[in-house]
Amino acid sequence: MDKKKSLAIFYCFLVSLLFVLHFYVAKGVLSSVSPQILGGFRGFLGGLVILLFQYRKIDFKFQHKFLSTYVVIAFFGFFINQILFLNGLKMSTPLNTSIIMNTIPLMTALIAMVFKIEIFRWMKLGGVILGFSMVTILALHSRAGQLNTNQFGDLYIFLSVLCLCVATNISKTLFKKGGDPTLNSGTMLLFGGLALLIVGIADFVPMLEFTFSSPENFGKILFEVFFSTALTYYLSFQALKYLAPSQSMIFIYTQPIMTSTIDYFVYDKNIDLTILFIFIGILVSGYLVLTSTPD
Repeated sequence: MDKKKSLAIFYCFLVSLLFVLHFYVAKGVLSSVSPQILGGFRGFLGGLVILLFQYRKIDFKFQHKFLSTYVVIAFFGFFINQILFLNGLKMSTPLNTSIIMNTIPLMTALIAMVFKIEIFRWMKLGGVILGFSMVTILALHSRAGQLNTNQFGDLYIFLSVLCLCVATNISKTLFKKGGDPTLNSGTMLLFGGLALLIVGIADFVPMLEFTFSSPENFGKILFEVFFSTALTYYLSFQALKYLAPSQSMIFIYTQPIMTSTIDYFVYDKNIDLTILFIFIGILVSGYLVLTSTPD
């Protein structure tokens, strides 16, 4: 394995870790602000950070021809994705969220096969079906009232996964044509964040009040903008340049383990055994997808 691919895999692990922390920080923030304004705030500022620090490395004259594609990626990959994800996170739990996010490689692979970005294999399709079944069981289990969550929250998170997977595959196709991963991540956040700010403009003042109400809240927003947004999306698309779409999400399978550990040791929560079986099922489905995807 060459150094660039090894570095890309390390980026994937770091992104998964940062997103787990994001589940907890964002859920806390959402108790005081609306999902739309939080998504807009972190997206717009996160996109600005990427573009301001990296603009000298981007050939804007060449990339101009891809502008419409960047807009489409921003629409699915951040605008719609964040509306669904943050509303879902507000109703669900970090653990459920981390498990449902495990379907990203599965759905990414399915969409990649449909659009012929990755080769169709029956084992890969079987992994996708198994993973989807596990998420369905999780949602039905939540609906039965056995988990402290809302089935609509789980559904919103899964729909946000589909939107992100669409954006991921469009991005991979774009990179093959000469698209820039840095510009892709920056414009996705900037355009998507701006659209969310417009939608949630009525909550802009409460967002500022929350941010500057205490050093702790300011730190939370700082983490959301710089680490869980700018850094994670930047690293994700850098990794995608060297990995297959489904491979770029390989370390997402560590998220439920990380989340369960935090729940148990920090929040003193016992883990529902049904969650364990669902996680194992999704882990098997991910193995089927990843092992049937060539380097």
